Amino acid sequence: MSARRNITLFYFLVILGSYSFAQKEKTIAFTISSMHGQFIPHKPALNYLIQGKSIGLEFSIEKRKKDSIRYGLTASILNSGNPEVLGLVYGLNGFTSFPLTKKENGIRLKIGVGLGYVEKIFDPNTNNRNIVIGSHVNTKIVFRAEKEFLLWRNNYLNLGMGVCHFSNGAYQTPNLGINFLLLNLGYSWAKTVALKKEKKSFNMNYGLDRKWIYSVVLSGGIRENPSPLREKYPIVNLCNRINYIQSAKNNFTGGIDFTYNPGILHRSHIPLEVSPLQSGLFIGNERNFDRITFAVDMGVYLFNQNRKSLIYHRFGIHYQLSKKIKILLQLKSHWAVAEAFEFGIKYRIK
Repeated sequence: MSARRNITLFYFLVILGSYSFAQKEKTIAFTISSMHGQFIPHKPALNYLIQGKSIGLEFSIEKRKKDSIRYGLTASILNSGNPEVLGLVYGLNGFTSFPLTKKENGIRLKIGVGLGYVEKIFDPNTNNRNIVIGSHVNTKIVFRAEKEFLLWRNNYLNLGMGVCHFSNGAYQTPNLGINFLLLNLGYSWAKTVALKKEKKSFNMNYGLDRKWIYSVVLSGGIRENPSPLREKYPIVNLCNRINYIQSAKNNFTGGIDFTYNPGILHRSHIPLEVSPLQSGLFIGNERNFDRITFAVDMGVYLFNQNRKSLIYHRFGIHYQLSKKIKILLQLKSHWAVAEAFEFGIKYRIK
């Protein structure tokens, strides 16, 4: 349960912290929307899980800056379309939304990360047809393109389409993941009010006086191997990271990873004599939105006796606690195969 509490705390820190940028007024919007779509199998062998349409409801509260970044919290309930094998899927996630065009009320991209609860999971005795998810509690990830239409003052119609993904990052097998393609139709009411006292801004320009920033990241997670015994193993990673500062919003990054992963010693295709150590070089990109950074890395192993994959990836969210310290949540994967969720701390050396 401690890992689940840490995940929840992280998400709420991200949402609460994102409200701290300086401004003289604030706009709060409340949205209710319906969801229509279906389960999307990522391989033909999972087509049997499609039994009907997926229908649900979503409730959001959002803080807005005009034509800029928006932050908020969403609660959802979704009928998976397969009541016998998957049942209902619940979600609670924080999100950020930013414009893709310069037009007022143009198309926006929403990225959300949070917690999901799947009602019916794999059980070898009672639900062995569910081979996609092995845990009730999962991570929820949302990518959605949205557009808002003004109906009358403070009232809006919302239209969006995107993908909603549920996965536990190999914490508990099976973990093929659940994907839904969804169309959202909603109504929003927004209200702008003046602040009695202007909030103190958080200075995000501390790195702009130089082109290069050097950091070290210590992170770790837990992975369960898909074996009959379903053992769990820790993963610890030490990363040296170099950022090239292109602008306040965009960084290019690279570095070297050193990983201790004893779980690879207990996989069926790996000889017992292999080393649990891994190392690799990576390059990537970081996009900054106030305190929040979205990071994407692609790496190649320099040393990895688990020869099943040469390439690895990381998708992460970093949250700025202070000038030198960030906390982070990231998913390490080998293409579409999750390795583990990692929680960590990033310390800026120079």
